[in-house]
Amino acid sequence: MIPVITCCSVDEVLRASVGAGLLLDLPGAVVASHDIDHGGGTLRRLIQGAEGIRDDETRPLDHACLGCALREDILPTVRDLAATNPAAIVLALPVTAEPVPVLRALVELADEGIITIGAVISAVATGDLAWDVCGDDLLTERGLALSEDDERALGEVLVRQIEGADVVLLDGTPDALGEALLDHLSPVRTERSPLHEVDAFALLTPRDREDVLHRGDPLTDHRAGADGCVPCREGVWTVTLESWRPFHPERLRENLEILGGRPGRSRGVFWLPTRPHTACQWEGAGGQISLGDLATWQDVGCDACTRMVVTGVEGEAEEVVAAFHASLLTDVELADGLRAWAGEDDGFDPWLGERHQAA
Repeated sequence: MIPVITCCSVDEVLRASVGAGLLLDLPGAVVASHDIDHGGGTLRRLIQGAEGIRDDETRPLDHACLGCALREDILPTVRDLAATNPAAIVLALPVTAEPVPVLRALVELADEGIITIGAVISAVATGDLAWDVCGDDLLTERGLALSEDDERALGEVLVRQIEGADVVLLDGTPDALGEALLDHLSPVRTERSPLHEVDAFALLTPRDREDVLHRGDPLTDHRAGADGCVPCREGVWTVTLESWRPFHPERLRENLEILGGRPGRSRGVFWLPTRPHTACQWEGAGGQISLGDLATWQDVGCDACTRMVVTGVEGEAEEVVAAFHASLLTDVELADGLRAWAGEDDGFDPWLGERHQAA
């Protein structure tokens, strides 16, 4: 089976530099790069080997987005390249693409015995790292959007690329604040290395299937980030907040900005008394908060819980801790049971959608 290394970045030059370096370090490898032009509705596929360019083709997409690119070209390209028996395939994702959806799609090819899933690399520029992570610039403002309706923030993408990586490659030495942010945001066991000093052959080691499938899942990702284990320095802190209690819908709305609107990162799961069967997902970064319906608690196989990991820059962690506990239902509010909330409008339909009924 052919090992596939996945490379992501928000910087086109860094992505190309990683690919070129791996071609030198891994004899017989090929690099498959994809770029989406949402204005023209096209996808460019560039295949390179040690001898140079093997293929350079631009084709229309049904819809200029990562999902269509995966289905229409990226996965078929990996399948076709694997049939040529290269030493390895380096899959250079479109700039600002997040690795988790791609990894889950690659599992299908791994299950067919076509490939093995190697390391995920995130190539990170260190010059403005703290601002890129904590600022509120949108991808559209940087000319980096993957589609016309791509409303993601740069920080949102960058933290997901870091959190999804096995190896973070740096183009220089980050300042003290950038270094502290990387310590708090990187998953446990994630390696960091200068851009061209990585052990290329170690990247070929197959990743565990369950690890790949659950990567990025707030309930089952065992690579979870620092979780408060990294000491506070340079004003960067992380707190882990847990309770079996649900959030009170109104008080949660009042505390959204404190919990997730500050510079840094917040992620986790929660539940509401108005929809007790729904595991709700929380994602916050780049000044944006995203709430979604993850699954039912029965489907994920665990009891309802509320759990958040919040990384902040400056400010007071105690304020977040207080807002978290103030947002939970009290003993008095729980005394009447969850039936008292049945049919109540919680105001979260725009984010969480239709409510799950009891099984």
